[in-house]
Amino acid sequence: MKNKQALGVDIGNVIINHRLSDPDDKTLHEERYSTIPASKGVFEAMKKLNAFFDGQVYLISKCTPWAQEKILAWLSDNDFHNKTGVDSKNIHFVRERHEKDAICQKLGITHFIDDRLEVLSHMIKSTPNLFLFQPDKAEIEEFKQFLPNVTVVTDWEQILSKIII
Repeated sequence: MKNKQALGVDIGNVIINHRLSDPDDKTLHEERYSTIPASKGVFEAMKKLNAFFDGQVYLISKCTPWAQEKILAWLSDNDFHNKTGVDSKNIHFVRERHEKDAICQKLGITHFIDDRLEVLSHMIKSTPNLFLFQPDKAEIEEFKQFLPNVTVVTDWEQILSKIII
């Protein structure tokens, strides 16, 4: 029987770990974006999740057109699609955080992983399984009323243990 569930995953600070890079290093973002490290364990976890969700894994990211180009290059340069099996056609970009919810509804997303509680707050009524990945404490404080509706996770192993039972 085919799995009728689908997974949505944010990219920045969930797949591409900007936290490990120097925010003041302008050449990194301009010339060496593809050298920004991946989150620990992301390739292996995404491969398992892609199998679990029968290929229904979507990357959904809020970014500028400039960042979109950089992200697509990072995914290519880091061989993301070959390492994970996630289809390169399953990438969606939005310009505003709240727009992720409409994409998730259109795709039938049942599980979503993001590092921003603000993003997840827009999905509470439409996406039953929300995971907050390594959140920022200040942002949690700002959107704390939504915290009971999400599962906070600290790493990819924990995500696997919560989704793949």
